Amino acid sequence: MLLYEYGCKESNSETLYGINVFENGILVYSIEEITDCRSDILRLTNLCNELNIELCHLDDIVEDYLTDFCI
Repeated sequence: MLLYEYGCKESNSETLYGINVFENGILVYSIEEITDCRSDILRLTNLCNELNIELCHLDDIVEDYLTDFCI
């Protein structure tokens, strides 16, 4: 089972959030610097976990978020 968690990276006094994907405790995929909104990334990772999203769909989900998708 996959576990989606948010990660953060500080850059020039700005905090940017991304998604880390773990399988059996091992990091298998990561997308950095998706947003600067912590609440959005929390909702996005919670949604991925609740719906048991397959890893192959994550890039499309992030793309939807970055274009016009509302959480």
